[in-house]
Amino acid sequence: MRAGVCRALAGVLAGALVLTGCAGEKPPAASRLPQTTCFGAFTPADLAPLLGRGDEVKVESPADLKLTADRRGATCNIYVDGKSGVLVTAERQPLGQGFSWPLEQVNADPIPSVENGKVWDTGAAAGLSCKGAGDPFELELWLSGTVDDEKAGAPRPLLTGLMEKYADYAKRQTGCGT
Repeated sequence: MRAGVCRALAGVLAGALVLTGCAGEKPPAASRLPQTTCFGAFTPADLAPLLGRGDEVKVESPADLKLTADRRGATCNIYVDGKSGVLVTAERQPLGQGFSWPLEQVNADPIPSVENGKVWDTGAAAGLSCKGAGDPFELELWLSGTVDDEKAGAPRPLLTGLMEKYADYAKRQTGCGT
């Protein structure tokens, strides 16, 4: 009987230690984001695997992605505890300028569902040709971040999904193809 009490007490103490360790962990950084962020393109759940945990979250981003010939670019940077956690950019450029990306060193894979889409372990890029009723233009999109949680899985599928979502959103916001 005494051994059973000792085992139970040891279990309670071990549980208390585990809970104490959890209490000291930083909260998920994504929990401090607004419902939509980075021009309204992403939700906190979308970006959570790239942001990890942190006490202080700062978002620098315009409210939308309505690029024009006068407003040619937009950048969203989300900082977690003073370090860049996610960087998302868009640049409108003249049609025919093309896209020159030095991605050979990062072993990039294509994203078949996104025009000129590429993905690597820490980011993704896309180059969209926008021809429609208005002035034609090209749209260069980038997003980067690091998945440091092994439970989140491989980064390329996550980044591919984010770029697919971002490219669709950017087309609507910029009037690409309309």
